Amino acid sequence: MGSRVGAFLREKDSFAAQVVKYLVSGGISVVVVQVTFYLLAWLVLPCMRATDPVARLLVTLGFTVEAASEAELKRNFWIIMVICFLLSNAVAYLLNMLFVFNTGRHRKVIEILLFFGASLLQFLFIWIGGILISVFKWEVTYSNLAMLAAGLIVNYLVRKYIVFRG
Repeated sequence: MGSRVGAFLREKDSFAAQVVKYLVSGGISVVVVQVTFYLLAWLVLPCMRATDPVARLLVTLGFTVEAASEAELKRNFWIIMVICFLLSNAVAYLLNMLFVFNTGRHRKVIEILLFFGASLLQFLFIWIGGILISVFKWEVTYSNLAMLAAGLIVNYLVRKYIVFRG
C-alpha cells in the first residue's frame, strides 16, 4: 500500500493523477488560507459583518466577534487578502512543484516569478469580491467562496500550460 501511495505522489504525467493531486494540494492551500483569513478577520483586523455566516457561527459557539464598519471591512479585506495571497501562493507553489507538475520549463527563479506573477490574476477576483461585498452587499464568506472557485480553474490552466511543464 505504501509503495502505491509513493508511486502516485511521484506520478506527474498522468492527467487523472495530476488533477487529483492538484485538487488535494489546492485544498490544503485553501484550508491554510481560510484559517489564516478568518483568524485575522476575527482577531486582528475586523473584517466581518455581524450577519456573516462565520461571525454568526463564532457567536453561536460563545465567542465575541467585533463587527467591522463598512470602511474597516473594505480596508481590512484588502489587507488580509494580500497576506493570504502571499501565504497561499507559497504553499501552492511548494505543493505543485513537489507533487503535481513537472518543473524545468524555466529556470527556478523565473518559474517562481511566473507562478506568483500569474497568480496576480487572483487580485482581479479579489477586486470582484470587493464589489460583491460593497455594491451587491454579499457577505464576505460568499464572496470569498466565489473567488476561490474562479481562481481554482484559472490557476490550474496557467500553472499547467505556462509555469510548469504540464
